[in-house]
Amino acid sequence: MKKIIFIIGLIAGAMLFWSCEEEVIDLNVQKENEVSQKNDMIDYKSKLQNKEFISESLFNNVIGNDSVRKMQVYTPPGYDHKRAEGYPVVYLLHGLPFTEKSFIDRHTWDQWIDPDGVFKNYPEFPEEGFRLWADNLIATGKMEPSIIVMPDASSAYGFSMYSNSILNGNFEDYIVYDLVNFMDKRYNTIANRDGRAVIGFSQGGYAAFKFGMKHPDIFGAVASHSGLIMTDHLLALGQYIMDENWDGSTFPDPSTQFLNYAGLAMSAAWSPNLSNPPFYVDMVMEPPSPLPIPAVRALWLEQDVFTMLDDYHEDFNSLKGIYLDLGAYDEFGLAYSYPYLILKLNGYGVDYTYGTYLGGHYDEMFSRLAISLEYCSDALQE
Repeated sequence: MKKIIFIIGLIAGAMLFWSCEEEVIDLNVQKENEVSQKNDMIDYKSKLQNKEFISESLFNNVIGNDSVRKMQVYTPPGYDHKRAEGYPVVYLLHGLPFTEKSFIDRHTWDQWIDPDGVFKNYPEFPEEGFRLWADNLIATGKMEPSIIVMPDASSAYGFSMYSNSILNGNFEDYIVYDLVNFMDKRYNTIANRDGRAVIGFSQGGYAAFKFGMKHPDIFGAVASHSGLIMTDHLLALGQYIMDENWDGSTFPDPSTQFLNYAGLAMSAAWSPNLSNPPFYVDMVMEPPSPLPIPAVRALWLEQDVFTMLDDYHEDFNSLKGIYLDLGAYDEFGLAYSYPYLILKLNGYGVDYTYGTYLGGHYDEMFSRLAISLEYCSDALQE
């Protein structure tokens, strides 16, 4: 049964900075004796570690995005490498900033927060830090002991939109196949969809929704926070995009031309054109017209989750849990497009949980994440 939840979030204090252990791992060259030694260990204290691995899906991409990918991996207190039942894994996908440290380091947000800019407030990072914050969710019974992996999905264009692209490389495959396979080989996971959830914010929220539709055999539960669900909503902002006065000759300045900055990145993901320098994309609008170019819009709609739902609603409804939310004061007005999504979900009989709150795109990030982690943990156990 569908539930509509209206929750007012609170903004907490600043995060204390801490250091993480760093370990570099080659996905293709793993030492069996190291794995054997680790399998005899129990980590009685939780860990938050820097990791790296090589994604074959990002090999030889045109723009030169690195195939060596960083990530943060949280393992819970009492993590036992030999526990028979394994551990659920949450794949936590960032939006801004474009880094695996988006959820653990408040300072990564410094360049994006501006009282006069698009994002005026920092997310409400927990004072105790991510590791102890996650420990508390487990200690209070809100989340089962779980592994949380936070991968880097940055591109030369900033946003990768977690999408396969002949320009950027195959970012969808990097997460869905390479990263999932790596985690299942390296950690004691529940290596099937009943042990995997994908949660994301903004572009990560878009990706979580898309991955749930396209890969219900890989993920069992999804949560999308402030996801770009309807591409036509963005295209309706055409006049605002033109008002930023980007001349198209240099990379747009995200501090004053954020919509064009995001539009260029989406073009790199969804409408690349290797014959069209200097950016090798087809932009969806051509100044001074604020109207989308039909042929390019058609390419974007192929990646639009609102449109894709027509083909994938049965796959989506096969998931064990679907959670969606966004802020009523979202800086991009996403609250105006979600009612159309709700109508479509209802029309197809999709079972979901929807929430809203009095905040912006990222303001309530951790209070919302606490809700979705609990939701997905419960869903995977059903």
